[in-house]
Amino acid sequence: MVQYNIMKKWKLFISSLLFTGILFSCASTSSEEGKANTRNQQEIEIVVPEEPQITPEELFLDSLKSVKIQFTKIPGKAKKNKAFASAYELLVTDDQDAPLSDFAVTLVVPQKKEGTSIVYTQENLVSDSNGVISYMPGTPVFSASTVVKAYPSIPSDLEIIPSQLLDYTVTAEFAVESDIATKGAIMFVFEYNENGKSPKNSYDILSGLRKKGVYNIGNAPISDTSYIDASKEKIYKENYAYVGTDFGYLIGGTIKFANPVEKNDDGTYTAHMTAYIYGIDMKTGTVIYEETTDYSSSGANWNKAVDSCRTTLTNVAVDSIMFGL
Repeated sequence: MVQYNIMKKWKLFISSLLFTGILFSCASTSSEEGKANTRNQQEIEIVVPEEPQITPEELFLDSLKSVKIQFTKIPGKAKKNKAFASAYELLVTDDQDAPLSDFAVTLVVPQKKEGTSIVYTQENLVSDSNGVISYMPGTPVFSASTVVKAYPSIPSDLEIIPSQLLDYTVTAEFAVESDIATKGAIMFVFEYNENGKSPKNSYDILSGLRKKGVYNIGNAPISDTSYIDASKEKIYKENYAYVGTDFGYLIGGTIKFANPVEKNDDGTYTAHMTAYIYGIDMKTGTVIYEETTDYSSSGANWNKAVDSCRTTLTNVAVDSIMFGL
């Protein structure tokens, strides 16, 4: 009887422990979940996206969408050391073609020539009450075939470069012809045959320049083929010893086949030629012009392909000389 009571009490004690453990476990789990939920609520932040900030550069570029710049007058071809006949004129309007006054425009214009390179400068101008801008270039002392550019002036406090304004940039021809027609020239240009041999003085270039009104021109006194590979300086000095400054320029160079004439699958022929021409100021000995021109042409036979190629190449080279010397 005593043993039975002891066992009963022991079972009750163990049951009590198990029940308490379960309650403790449940209470712990509930407490941890509560803490976790509290942490999660604390960690979650509601992020409201900010409106993107428009930069001053973007505002400026956006404002240009309603602006139109155009050249309305171009002076045309001028001659070296002769003033332009008239000024360049631009018109600035809005998208309704109404004139915009006090609008700043930057012009990029040729300023001078250093060797064979043209140096440009900037002119900042403002439109008048009619939206008009007028620009008169100075008397050109160099020849050139290039352009004048115009685009909206960039405020100094903005980080914008001209290349970002290509959609708002306009151009106009800047053409100044050489004074070779009045000063004359001596020629040291040689043509080669298809095999790269038998060089001879280029009659084609000489004739092409005469057709442009350059009559005071002829082959250089020193025009022996042994000088072809000599330096420009030597060729200049040797000829200067004979003619001094009686002629304004020395024109040198070569005209060669870039490769043998090719026969095509359809039976026609293609010629590819290269003209390398340079020009020296006889007064200073400075190389002021240097140009390489390639051209290809096809024809029904060898002669037609070569003649077509040589004719076109000569015309391009002569035009280049006229606006390069």
